[in-house]
Amino acid sequence: MAVGSMLVTDDDGLVLLLKANYAPFAWQFPGSMLDLREYPTVCAERELTEETGLNCQAAGLLAVMWHIPRESTGSRSVVQFLFDGGRVPADTAIPLQESELSEARWVRVAEAMTLLDDKRSAWLEAALCAQHGEPVQILAR
Repeated sequence: MAVGSMLVTDDDGLVLLLKANYAPFAWQFPGSMLDLREYPTVCAERELTEETGLNCQAAGLLAVMWHIPRESTGSRSVVQFLFDGGRVPADTAIPLQESELSEARWVRVAEAMTLLDDKRSAWLEAALCAQHGEPVQILAR
């Protein structure tokens, strides 16, 4: 199974987080599972538009999270790609996909680290390092 997600920031450096109303981990980045024969970048862009109304291109791969096969994943691996969605103007309004999301927030990185679960916090940290020229990391969970 594979997931395409997008890290979007605004001109003030705030990070866009979405609160899912269907998952045990509430706060996350825009994104979802890839459709059949869909590239991860296409998925990330499609999901960003569906969930937030934003149209940003996946500028580059920032980090990968690989979930080791476990019973909870049906003994399958899960690979999550986090792409750079670039910057949007400060105070950009986010119309939510209400069937899946209950809230969107623009937050400082420090607040994002407290809202996200441990896995996604580490993913964000790796992505921010990649934005500053460090190698893309593959995080195993």
